[in-house]
Amino acid sequence: MRVLDIGVAAGYAVLCITLIAVLSPYPLEGSAATAASDARASSAVAGYIQAVGLQFLGTASLSQLCASLQASSNASVTLGGGIGGTTCGHAPADYVGASDVKFTLSGEQVEIEAWVAGQ
Repeated sequence: MRVLDIGVAAGYAVLCITLIAVLSPYPLEGSAATAASDARASSAVAGYIQAVGLQFLGTASLSQLCASLQASSNASVTLGGGIGGTTCGHAPADYVGASDVKFTLSGEQVEIEAWVAGQ
């Protein structure tokens, strides 16, 4: 009976691991690199919002936001965004990670996006 319990538990564990692998949002090959790039893009978005502050994002015009995003971009991370559906900045042709956040400030939807350039 004990051998049967161990066999059932092992089968259940294999089933769970397979289910986790199948439902993962990342493909099996390169998933760690993709997850790391997405995390880097997410950190860039969070860092930008922390650096400029919600006060700026709530009162900035589209041109001010675009200039700030462009100034905060670098060779490895490109920032873009928009206010009220009008956007500036766009994804590079070859990127390996992306992240974005949308929220409403002063009655306008503000979006901040980041893309990590491919190596």
